[in-house]
Amino acid sequence: MAGPLEGFRIIDVCRAGPGQLATGLLADYGADVVTIVEPGHAERRAAGGEVAESAGINRRNKQSLALNLRAPGALEVFFKLAHEADGLLESNRPGAVKRLGIDYSAIRSVNPGIVYCSLSGFGQKSPYSAIAAHDLSYQGIAGMLALDKTDVPQFPPYNQADMNASWFGAMALLMGLLGKSKIGEGQYIDVAFTDVAVTIPPGRMADLGLQGHDPTYHVYETADGRYVTLSTREPWFVERLCRLVGREDWIGPGRTEGPLREEMFAFFRRYFLEKTLAEWTEILAENDIQFGPVNRTVDEMRSDPHLQSRDMVLEVQDPRTGAPRYEPGFALKFADTPAGLRWGPSIMGSDTNAILGELGYGEKEIDALRQASVVG
Repeated sequence: MAGPLEGFRIIDVCRAGPGQLATGLLADYGADVVTIVEPGHAERRAAGGEVAESAGINRRNKQSLALNLRAPGALEVFFKLAHEADGLLESNRPGAVKRLGIDYSAIRSVNPGIVYCSLSGFGQKSPYSAIAAHDLSYQGIAGMLALDKTDVPQFPPYNQADMNASWFGAMALLMGLLGKSKIGEGQYIDVAFTDVAVTIPPGRMADLGLQGHDPTYHVYETADGRYVTLSTREPWFVERLCRLVGREDWIGPGRTEGPLREEMFAFFRRYFLEKTLAEWTEILAENDIQFGPVNRTVDEMRSDPHLQSRDMVLEVQDPRTGAPRYEPGFALKFADTPAGLRWGPSIMGSDTNAILGELGYGEKEIDALRQASVVG
């Protein structure tokens, strides 16, 4: 069954992961996404030390076209593709697409209805626009690096700014397409990683409890070497936890300061080592305590009953070796138009001939383009 975005074609001109994830989200739900990859780019990434598992692999449900945009004649191919497209996402430094000749004004001249989204670190117009940076810098500017009691910025646990920008990039394209259906015109969208990060409440300013300062909101090791999270926040859940462990004297405010806090931490560390994760899962669930098991490996995730029931660990084939690979499943569960695996990951550029054929190029023309190094 087709996904809800069937019939929409999106061009992906992104080299980095966040933009590719954004278009990948749309591809999972039916959009026809074509990734533009520079011939030889994957090899350069691999030579630079990128792990073989990801270098040169196109994400599932996407096709890829190996096109050298700097070669004479390449823009003709790109414009043919853009003429039929509904949206485009690019995640290059500001000014790069203009130098390549595929900026919004150029694409709009061949397709006035295009929804064109640029995803960049600091946006198209900013004193920082030309600065080279990655996730850590965006988080720092946006106030996302939580402060501890000594006001020392803490290193983030994961690339939140990148991931948030991916979701906002996908949402921007969807909003643009929805707007086009009402006003009949496409438009340009400027999305900055740092802007998105500012809109995500950092949380740390008012509540250190969410950062492991509170013994009842923490992670503890179990008897079998696994880990369990306690996420008790509301007073009635904390009270229930205290009664379960036989420490009614902890009920009430003031747990997170002074000697009592350290006493509680020491107690819970010993307490949770007394039983296995499976045992604690049963006990905590029966007593309606806020908790969750910690999965640290793919095998642990594959065996998790929740993730199994929700089909959230997807098995695909490695395009190079044929060996199984595991990826996140589809998070949005549409009742009538569910997401599905139309095709698995593929080698970047492997769909070049098929895409060119769809654009009307014959075998001899494709051979000529390859001889001229326009396509790979």
